[in-house]
Amino acid sequence: MGDAKRNREELRKRMLVELERLMAPTSPDEERLNDEIRTLDFYSISRAPDEQLAYGRMKPQQCHQNAGSYARLDPSGRSRHVSGWWKRGEIFYFHSVVFVQGRLFCVTPNPDRAPLKFAPDYDIKWHEAEGKMDSLRRGREVPYLVRDFPDKVIAGATAAHDELMSGADPRTLKLVF
Repeated sequence: MGDAKRNREELRKRMLVELERLMAPTSPDEERLNDEIRTLDFYSISRAPDEQLAYGRMKPQQCHQNAGSYARLDPSGRSRHVSGWWKRGEIFYFHSVVFVQGRLFCVTPNPDRAPLKFAPDYDIKWHEAEGKMDSLRRGREVPYLVRDFPDKVIAGATAAHDELMSGADPRTLKLVF
């Protein structure tokens, strides 16, 4: 198997795992949290410049670690790690950013340079357990994502999953929520 085909198959596997997460039935906990997130104030925030992210050795898809490191390593001591919800389409993703000099900004590299819709959630608390940082929201584990309109997301994810299972190229697949 060539590299291109192997990469395509690896992408297909990762996409199937993510789609199965999105297809999971909704729960009362998700519905309650969804209602609470909708009441939060969302802000349009920018990403830090690429040079700053490279200098800080920030890693893609490591937002919680990036924001925590940035705040800890800030020589002025003024930066704060802020966790909350990134509204991306029909999904709220658990995300962390930094608050510096009256501004929120994202310190996680991403090829999409568009501003993020982000809502701080001050009910999310971080604590260390057995050498690892964990987060809780009102005593409960914080989920990776919360679907804003679960039925719509489940239908779109199911359609995309079916396309992948019938041989669609994962690089051309479009998710519609």
